[in-house]
Amino acid sequence: MELPRFRDLHLLTRRVLEAGYKAAAPHPIYAVGGYVRDLLLGLGTVDIDLVVEGDAIAVARRIGEYLNAVVTPHPRFGTARLRLAERMVLDLATARSERYPRPAALPEVRPASLLEDLARRDFSINAMAARVDRHRFGPLIDPLGGLEDLRRGQIRVLHDGSFVDDPTRIFRAARFEARYGFAIARDTMRPLKAALGRRVMRHVAGSRIFTELLLIAGEPSAAPIIRRLSDRGVLAGVHAKLAGLPVVFGLLERVRRVLEQRRSLPLLQSRASSGAYLLGMLYGLHPKSVASVIRRLDPPPQMTAKLAADLIACRRTARRLARAVDLRQSRIARLLDPLSPEARILVLASLVRGSKRIAVSQYLTDSWRIVPALRGEDLRRLGFRPGPIYREILAAIRSARLDGQLHTRRDEVSFVLRRFAGATLEH
Repeated sequence: MELPRFRDLHLLTRRVLEAGYKAAAPHPIYAVGGYVRDLLLGLGTVDIDLVVEGDAIAVARRIGEYLNAVVTPHPRFGTARLRLAERMVLDLATARSERYPRPAALPEVRPASLLEDLARRDFSINAMAARVDRHRFGPLIDPLGGLEDLRRGQIRVLHDGSFVDDPTRIFRAARFEARYGFAIARDTMRPLKAALGRRVMRHVAGSRIFTELLLIAGEPSAAPIIRRLSDRGVLAGVHAKLAGLPVVFGLLERVRRVLEQRRSLPLLQSRASSGAYLLGMLYGLHPKSVASVIRRLDPPPQMTAKLAADLIACRRTARRLARAVDLRQSRIARLLDPLSPEARILVLASLVRGSKRIAVSQYLTDSWRIVPALRGEDLRRLGFRPGPIYREILAAIRSARLDGQLHTRRDEVSFVLRRFAGATLEH
């Protein structure tokens, strides 16, 4: 495994690194952490992490001037974030050491050397750096054996108290296991189990756990990661109702399969994947248990409201589908159109097989594209006064087209004049 040559990096990446070098001079600046890890693995990444042995926020502002980017500083931790073109994110930090005053607390930080900064990180594979010089990248700085652990495909913490200091590292370990096909090292599994035995999760703020779950839900292997966390007792340590049941894992696996079909299901937008997994984790719980779990996870208010609303909508739609005899596409449209993409994913995943799944799949794959040929201007020409009647007419046309009763524009005109003959017309 080798770092790529500077000239082989993406053009925008080279510009960012050059800007960092200029802004930090005369102090050295380093690429670190996940960015270096993924470069060594040959993986493309749009997120760059830089560390400077100096004032990172001041350096970030100078980079922002070079690149015409907005800088978001975080003075408490001496960090800053810049959002660049092509969805690239640049995180810049002052090299620092950390001290955890108590388990799961946010760390107290102080400026330090690069080597101290690497030593305070979560895993050895994230504790590597590469110095950025003008038109030059590297060599690798690897004081803690991260490269060897990459070669072995293992995740290893840097000290035995790592999971007690920051229990969210348990979630990250599971995420990296699945993403890279790695295994947690034996000498890391022991402190992980010991930390769970001390019930460290109860000390972690719910919002931090929610952030980790959201990151996991965005992974392609979210379903097996969630199952692994359940099997290890991590989710039960967060809340007893998240202990997990086989039916939940079956549902999450079907969510994964639905998401794999997204190219043929445009109504299930790609950004909806994380929300669908979160809904799936809560779907089988009693409403009171859902409320208790959400209070524990403490999502942002708007997401709390959305989760609650989506769960209600999913359950209502599932009940109506369970009782449905009429499976015409117009009926399916009335059930699915009001739902969010996340809720549609869960509804489809909840249907294991049979005519109802076929009907829902047909709508999400093809029928949703069917719309009336007539528009409001056409209705005005037919003599209908503008108003709420337009929405009613167009909805009726679409339902009839969905059910194969209308095929042409002429069919629609005849249908409207026949069906709405009693409506108020202009004279």
